[in-house]
Amino acid sequence: MVTSFGWHLWMGVDYRRAMGAGSEEAPVWLFLAYDGLITAMSAAGAVIVLAAVRPWGSRIPVWMIRLPLWFGAVLLVVRGVPGLVENVTTATGLTPRGLLGRAAELADTGSGAFWAGMAINGYFFVGAVVLVPVTVAFERATAADRAGAAGRAGGRRVS
Repeated sequence: MVTSFGWHLWMGVDYRRAMGAGSEEAPVWLFLAYDGLITAMSAAGAVIVLAAVRPWGSRIPVWMIRLPLWFGAVLLVVRGVPGLVENVTTATGLTPRGLLGRAAELADTGSGAFWAGMAINGYFFVGAVVLVPVTVAFERATAADRAGAAGRAGGRRVS
């Protein structure tokens, strides 16, 4: 999350180079709005993950941690796993026209663009590998806290 924050913050600062050649089709404000959203989501994600594993996070309502954790975990799995699987199977020659076999041309596995895509998909995959266990651990800790609180209250439900 911190890496994504830094990356996108820099893209917003150096937006002309980040947008690249031929970017006249997309207005600058749209690029900056999108990049600002990603930067804000990355910063919020880093704080949420810390809140899930640090003692000060217990002062935050559970739903304010649970919702973004699950949203982020699902997003990273849905984006990272298929993208990396497709890149790996394409790089190894198993699916030279993409995972679904519908690409008009064979993938150029020697190009920088292919390997940049591989790195980006790998980054999303690593994010999923890290965030899913954090989410599961948070859910287990929250359930244990609720069970302990119910036991201390003499069987009454404590919210």
